[in-house]
Amino acid sequence: MPYRGPLSTATLITCVYAILAAGVPYAARGDWNVGAEASVMHDNNVGNAESYSDIVSDTIVGATLSVFQLFPIGEGYSLTVGANLNGEHYNLLTGLSNATAGASVALKKKWGLGAFAPWARAEFSVAHSDYNDDYRNASIYRGSLAAGRRIDERWNLWAEYSYERRNAASQPEEVPGISGDAFSESSNNLSLHVEYSVYTNTYLNVAAIFRHGDFVSTQEEGSYQILNSARAIAEDPAFGEEDYAYRLTGTTIGFKAGVNYSTTAHSLIGFDFRRFDTRAYGGNDYTKSIVEITADYAF
Repeated sequence: MPYRGPLSTATLITCVYAILAAGVPYAARGDWNVGAEASVMHDNNVGNAESYSDIVSDTIVGATLSVFQLFPIGEGYSLTVGANLNGEHYNLLTGLSNATAGASVALKKKWGLGAFAPWARAEFSVAHSDYNDDYRNASIYRGSLAAGRRIDERWNLWAEYSYERRNAASQPEEVPGISGDAFSESSNNLSLHVEYSVYTNTYLNVAAIFRHGDFVSTQEEGSYQILNSARAIAEDPAFGEEDYAYRLTGTTIGFKAGVNYSTTAHSLIGFDFRRFDTRAYGGNDYTKSIVEITADYAF
């Protein structure tokens, strides 16, 4: 069943910017910053499946256009408002291809001047995703807290915590007594980052990633353990006519390792590898690996 929220994403973006911009003196406003990104990603377990027979891999091509504006507001504080448009095309699982529009606001505090001053940031974002198979359409709300410091010219450290809520339309019950709201998720996320500058234009980065909350696992026929642990079940024809999505709760531990190369003052090429190991309630576990290449340009 198609889902449309009571307020469109475009309206949300307009309202967020208008409210914030109205509260900041015109003289303090800087120029708009515009950025674009293209990416190619390979996910070896798109459906977060446990059994080898249910694992589906795919290659995803994505593009993002973002715009933001920075408002200095004194005493080391700055306010940033922005919006972005993103699209993803799945090569095999075309029902998962999607377009997302979102808006964000962030308040940042720096204790001192220069690149080596410690900083902290609070951010809130709202977005809406439309999928080819629109039963997955969802509104996404995210709040985050981050803090960090550049130690010297080579080492940069930061950490980030976020809470994310994904609201999707509930589907008809497939199993009596078990909700059909399989595509709504809530999660707590923590990441710890280290960046090392090899040269002036080449950076190595690693991150430890921790996540606890809901996730969706899609497979053709759920085991007794999954049926007993699932908080919601719904048909998921994007993967196949006999496939079902199970909303489960689990804890993920992962890592990310990558390298970024700045080709010009306005462009950046990145490569990273991510590995995740998820342990779910009821013994429903899975692993996945993601390889991604990105190209960014700031206008």
